Amino acid sequence: MPEFDVTVLTFRSGSHTLRVEATDPTAARGLVQAELDGGQGHCPAESCTDDVDSTLLDVRQVALDDVVILSANGVGRGTLYADDTLRRKEPAHG
Repeated sequence: MPEFDVTVLTFRSGSHTLRVEATDPTAARGLVQAELDGGQGHCPAESCTDDVDSTLLDVRQVALDDVVILSANGVGRGTLYADDTLRRKEPAHG
C-alpha cells in the first residue's frame, strides 16, 4: 500500500508531518482528519496540554524514502515524492 506524508499545522507547535499508509491521497487525508476529529491530536506531547486547533496543509505520496540529496549547499538524507519534489530530513552538511 502506498505511503503518504500528511502535513498538519497545529496552533501550539507549528507544522509537522505524519506518515500513513492509504490507497490514495484522499484516503490519507481522511485517516488523519478522522483522528483529529476524534480528539487524537498530533502535536508533540510536550506542547499539547489541552485541545488545540489543527489543520491539514498538504498530502504527498512518498516514492522513495531516505535517499541521498546532493545539492549546491551540501549532502543530506531526504524523501522523493511522486510529484518529483524532494524534501530534506535534516539540514545539509558539507
